[in-house]
Amino acid sequence: MNTRSSGAVISSVRQRILDAALEEFYTAGFHAATMRTIAKRAGCSAANVYNHFENKDELLVEILRSASDEQFTATRTALRKAGSAPAEQWTAAVVAHSLYTARNQQACLVANTELRYLDEVDRKRVVGSRDAQEHLFVTIAEAGVAGGDFDVPHVHQAVTAVLTMCAGIALWYRPDGPLSARAVADSYGVYALNLVGYRPA
Repeated sequence: MNTRSSGAVISSVRQRILDAALEEFYTAGFHAATMRTIAKRAGCSAANVYNHFENKDELLVEILRSASDEQFTATRTALRKAGSAPAEQWTAAVVAHSLYTARNQQACLVANTELRYLDEVDRKRVVGSRDAQEHLFVTIAEAGVAGGDFDVPHVHQAVTAVLTMCAGIALWYRPDGPLSARAVADSYGVYALNLVGYRPA
């Protein structure tokens, strides 16, 4: 086996373990999950799991860090494609954030419920992108208030409300339900405009 194919196999096994860990954390919770049950889901030995990850804390950190980074990237990509007006930027950010949540329910729900199990050092490794994304929303909302497009007295509180609302999608959305992920995300974009008191010209 050459180096490239060997690396691909290792990467595949590692991803399979991460996918299994996410399913286990989602269904059983981080506290109840064990490296053995994760290995069983991944179809490998516990020793093989330990070859890639030191413990389940490291697995949770990797899952949450990756999801947070991906969601932040999706939001920034949407903003680059949106217009410059605060309302357009705000809507694009909320829709992208909501769409990622709907399409990645397990990761987003685990991120919101299991983060409490990490120690302070590991938490800091995870929350960087989350904090940066919140700052991005605050910046857009403040620009909207400054320009007279938004009428909201407490910007930080409004941003927290919107992000909490979006996070809730992971609790109830079903792909086989009456609304597509895109339809849900688009409707949340409208709700979020109302929440910041958008006043169209």
